[in-house]
Amino acid sequence: MKETIIIWLKAARAPFLIVSFLPCVVAGLLAANDGVFNTLYFALVTVGIVLAHSAADFVDDYFDYINGNLGNKDQQFHDSPLIHGQITTRQVIIATVLCSIGAIACGLYLLIEIGLPVLYLSAVGAFIVLFYTSPPIKLNYRGFGETALFLAFGPLIIMGVYYVLTESISFEAAAIGIPLGLFTMNIGLVSNIFDYEDDVENNKKCIPVLFGQKRATMLLTVTVIVAFICIAGSAFLEVTSRWTLLSMLSFPLALRCIKLTWNFNDLTKYEPAMQMAIGTSSVSAILFAIAYSIEIFV
Repeated sequence: MKETIIIWLKAARAPFLIVSFLPCVVAGLLAANDGVFNTLYFALVTVGIVLAHSAADFVDDYFDYINGNLGNKDQQFHDSPLIHGQITTRQVIIATVLCSIGAIACGLYLLIEIGLPVLYLSAVGAFIVLFYTSPPIKLNYRGFGETALFLAFGPLIIMGVYYVLTESISFEAAAIGIPLGLFTMNIGLVSNIFDYEDDVENNKKCIPVLFGQKRATMLLTVTVIVAFICIAGSAFLEVTSRWTLLSMLSFPLALRCIKLTWNFNDLTKYEPAMQMAIGTSSVSAILFAIAYSIEIFV
């Protein structure tokens, strides 16, 4: 049983699920700071988002596997059981369906309780989940994969969870969603930069393939700068809490990620670059959560 659980945690890319869970926590604390919080709604929207994220990862692995676009999967932290023959494509499809059913069930309850805006937000999320890698749209094969990551794991989650809890739109939520989305987008960007040769071979037109690894790494550098400018600017303009300046403490991780990624021809730098990219996204989200916890309790 223990071995089976470990295999499925790897198959679900469990370490990556934190990049959808943490923004939900940040949005929940933001709503609580504004005096509105519903425990049931928060639990349902968080579970639904994490299950949808897991379904998207299953779909991504499935289509990469059947298309032979395996890249450097073992260096991407999920040590794919599908590639190693520990699970079958049929089991992956079943897991995708189960995760999707759970996410849909959460969404339907919230739709009934809150109304049509939940449907619109869910539709955008479902579109990204279904077509990030799968045909006929294949966002990640047509140059839109990185943009989809930014939207899905930044503004969409933060503003979506905030709306579910408060039934209102917040500029503050948007200001937090932009840097978090950029940091999470950069996880995919770093991965695609190092996977360049395999992606070219498989006609995967992600940003590094379309514009080259050097320009993609320049984009990585620019997005990091923009993200931290957004954090600092939003705090100083009092769009967000001044305590959100704490998230600037993740800058050394982002800087290290950039330095490692500039060595994109050295695949030994792939894993540490991914560690820094994931670390930047996760630590910044945790620091945002701490900032609003302080705002609430102090």
